[in-house]
Amino acid sequence: MDKSLSIIIPAYCESKNLRMAYESTLRALAKAQIYDYEIIIVTNLRLDGSNDGTPDIADAIAGYDLNVRHIYNADYVNIGYKFRQSIRVAKKEYVTWFPGDNELTEDSMVEILKHTGQADIIAVYTANQEVRALKRRLASKGFIFICNLLFGLNLKYFNGHCIIRRKLVMAVPMSTDSFAFMAEILIYLIRSGVKYIEVPMRIRPITNISSSFKLKSVIECYGLLAKLFWKINILQQRVVITDTPLT
Repeated sequence: MDKSLSIIIPAYCESKNLRMAYESTLRALAKAQIYDYEIIIVTNLRLDGSNDGTPDIADAIAGYDLNVRHIYNADYVNIGYKFRQSIRVAKKEYVTWFPGDNELTEDSMVEILKHTGQADIIAVYTANQEVRALKRRLASKGFIFICNLLFGLNLKYFNGHCIIRRKLVMAVPMSTDSFAFMAEILIYLIRSGVKYIEVPMRIRPITNISSSFKLKSVIECYGLLAKLFWKINILQQRVVITDTPLT
């Protein structure tokens, strides 16, 4: 089976973790026997215009690995923006994203990657939620429940490191820069009839507070769901899938 994959690694202030995330990705690709790949590292500055050296590390990696490209944003941008930015320049048939904080265990990365090509969407969910703080687990469960309720779905998770055929992602009218970018993609595609399978992942315990759970981010996520409800349920918008190859 041909497995052509673009892996996006968004990295914000991850000078201590980015190189490990990159090396883990390389090992996982080899173990999953995926040899036709590219890695796109996307970095940006803090709101005050500073950085912790993450862009320099990304530059260095891209300098010695021809399979790696570095996209540098000279201002602050959110993760959804970085994903959309990367999708436009990705060259492989399938796309996914792995975090620059090296949150995923290497075994989980291998397990996810092994399913590349088995369905148009490999929907990934967290199997060990217990390693996250209670507040985050409750917020995550609430978001999943509301997404499934509003859109008549039965997904285990909406913000995972999914593998999706790139031409399908490109057909989605992606609008959000927030952490809910993958939820927007999944809801549009699955409600448009795209088939999927679900695969578990395991994460390492993370002690820092995710920016995705700040009040502003939460408001943005639920604002997105309100817009999607109007577009998908009321206006009956669907993604039009064509067989035209992407370049």
